[in-house]
Amino acid sequence: MTYIETLILDIKNSLANIGAALSLILIILGGIVYGISQGMPAETRGKWQSMAVGLIIGGIIMAAIIGSAEVIRNIAMKAATAE
Repeated sequence: MTYIETLILDIKNSLANIGAALSLILIILGGIVYGISQGMPAETRGKWQSMAVGLIIGGIIMAAIIGSAEVIRNIAMKAATAE
């Protein structure tokens, strides 16, 4: 039984690390795309800027979810045990 708990905990930690790295990559990629879009013609600039802002916002939302996941889990555990 301990092996299963350790395996699940390792998977959780791996996903948290991957999520944090992916969030950072999305934010950096969004900044690069936004910078590249500044040199494009006006017809395509808006499309690229919209995509860049979407990448940045997605990275920020992912970071917020990953950062608050432990707190949300603890609150849910307390609510479940209180009933």
